[in-house]
Amino acid sequence: MKFVRFIQKTVASLFFLGYFPWMPGTIGSAAVVGALWFLRYHTHVAFSPLSWWVGMVSLTAVSIAASSRSMEIFKADDPQQVIIDECAGQFITFFLAPLSLNVLVLGFLLFRFYDIVKPYPIYKMEELEGGIGITMDDVVAGVFANVSLMAILAGYHFVKKLL
Repeated sequence: MKFVRFIQKTVASLFFLGYFPWMPGTIGSAAVVGALWFLRYHTHVAFSPLSWWVGMVSLTAVSIAASSRSMEIFKADDPQQVIIDECAGQFITFFLAPLSLNVLVLGFLLFRFYDIVKPYPIYKMEELEGGIGITMDDVVAGVFANVSLMAILAGYHFVKKLL
């Protein structure tokens, strides 16, 4: 039983990055951006829309499962150590986006903005039960960040063509 609990803590805290004393959610988001940067610039991994979609659904499902158990493990409604939900949301931010360093930085900033400010309906997602509520506010923040990122990129390319 202790081993299972150890695995649950490991997954929920993204290999214990969630125990970082300052801004663990930001650290989790930065870890995703760093991993995507590494995969994009230092490997031959190609991200198809289907593989990205499978990754988003899988990360969201793992986040819901890990977050659900974390409430009893950490004895809190939304424990700060649990950052797997930030990973799911940050990953969603980059769906169909061209991964460049500038896009990764902008997507990171947009996701953190929506995750911290939590405009409607993001804050309403926290009211959902258990791990679903813990995860879905980040998922919706990721969707908002993705739409904003795509709009900014489209606007940039439109203006660039005019000049």
